[in-house]
Amino acid sequence: MLYCVHSYIFALMYAQRTLIFLIFLGIGIPVTAQYQWDFGIGIGMSNYLGEIGGEEETRRDFIFDMKLNRTQYVVGGFARYKFSPTLAFNVGANYGRIRANDYNSQNPARVARNLSFRNNIFELTGRAEITLFYDNDVSGKGYYNPDFKIYGFVGAGVMHHNPKVVYYGDLDEFNGEMVELQPLQTEGEEYSKWQFTLPAGIGLYFTHNKVHRFGWEIGYRTTFTDYIDDVSTEYASFEDPNSLAAELANRTTPEALATAAEYAEEFNLDTPNAQSFDPGEKRGDPTNNDGYLFTQFTYSYVVKGRSSFYKRRYNWIKRKSRKRRKSRAKF
Repeated sequence: MLYCVHSYIFALMYAQRTLIFLIFLGIGIPVTAQYQWDFGIGIGMSNYLGEIGGEEETRRDFIFDMKLNRTQYVVGGFARYKFSPTLAFNVGANYGRIRANDYNSQNPARVARNLSFRNNIFELTGRAEITLFYDNDVSGKGYYNPDFKIYGFVGAGVMHHNPKVVYYGDLDEFNGEMVELQPLQTEGEEYSKWQFTLPAGIGLYFTHNKVHRFGWEIGYRTTFTDYIDDVSTEYASFEDPNSLAAELANRTTPEALATAAEYAEEFNLDTPNAQSFDPGEKRGDPTNNDGYLFTQFTYSYVVKGRSSFYKRRYNWIKRKSRKRRKSRAKF
């Protein structure tokens, strides 16, 4: 018990020292500084990194396996609080779509696998923005308009996702319908639609007339799930091989196998066969989680105001400058 108390006290002291260090290092607010809010919107493009699609090679890390021909959209809004010229905090919400298809790939195994998905992602994030470069007089003529800033950001967030696919098969009741994949457990695994994310990236903006802020940023989201595309481990076995889950788990067709054979010959790779997609065979790569990327053009409106400390400390300046009421001389 005593050990736990000591550990708790030590943790509090460590957190307090860390907070003080960050205040002096990152914030460093002078008494005459202005606190600044800006509220904005963003629109741009989205993409994802996972098991589906890609080039003729096997999975590559980070953006090198992105499916550029399946780029989708993202829209969002945010509020940013500027602590100092070097540190700001941003809270935002984004809604974007990602999608990919194996038939767009040139990898024989993926082409023969013939999987696809579409996923609408809603995320809420909070992040710190650190200034990397700042020029408060871009023209160099002393007008101080506009100013320019490059910043890096890192934070944490939560996302909701729901992978789906359009079904074309023998089950007439679902034919042509958009089907949710998560409830079907196509790999015999249950996963949550809510996940944590770690956004990180870089951005820039110009501020015109001190209130209109135009920017661009790109950020990658590290996630803690490998099921954004509903693909992760191996093919599962189903009691009913004609069920909707079984059909959507294994979508290999003779046409897909024929196309895969052509790519295998072209790139001198192994030719997959129908047995490569039996229960227990590899369906995805569980050693790497999925991720997604948002890049947006942004506009925000800046709202400025003095800090409460500034008002308490320097409000006498305004009072001193007030004109005194003149009194008429009496004779």
